[in-house]
Amino acid sequence: MKSDGTEEFILLDKIIVSEEFLNTTPSVDKIQKVINYVKRTGVLDEPITINRNTMILTDGYTRYISALKLGIDLVPIVYENELLHNK
Repeated sequence: MKSDGTEEFILLDKIIVSEEFLNTTPSVDKIQKVINYVKRTGVLDEPITINRNTMILTDGYTRYISALKLGIDLVPIVYENELLHNK
């Protein structure tokens, strides 16, 4: 089963997390909500968004941390829409 919008699955350790994300901490509440959802449904609520060329995480840091805490090796991802970022 996969999250809606998933383009593919990759190993969590292939995702590069930028300093921008590493210097922030999502709230314990947000992380717990995602963890509870995964435990209930077996999947992340949404795919993690990464840059196709660099593999850098661009959205979904809370989902990334939750997957890490749950020991999920293979995660659903979607590639960011480069057109939106080049405007």
